[in-house]
Amino acid sequence: MPRAIKECSLPMSITLTSKQQYTIEQAIQSGLVASVDEFIGSALGALSRQNGAFDAERAKLAVARIRELCKGVNLDLKGKSIRELAHSGHEY
Repeated sequence: MPRAIKECSLPMSITLTSKQQYTIEQAIQSGLVASVDEFIGSALGALSRQNGAFDAERAKLAVARIRELCKGVNLDLKGKSIRELAHSGHEY
C-alpha cells in the first residue's frame, strides 16, 4: 500500500544534462509548457499514468474537450473513403 506523501515546498536542486535542459527549453519555447515547474509536473503526471494510474475525471474532461472541438465540424467525404481521400493527397 503506497504511503501518503506530504506536499512540501522546500527547494530542491537538481543537475540536468545538456540534452535534458535543451528538451525543457524547447518545450517552453514551443508553448507546450509555460515553465520548468509545469514541465516537471507534466512529466511526473505522465509517469504516474504510465504506471497504470487511470484518472476518470481527467478522462471525462478530455472527452468533453474533444466533443467541444467537434461542434460545428462537418466532414463531407463526397462519397469517398478516408483511404481514398488520403491517397488523393498524394496525386500531386
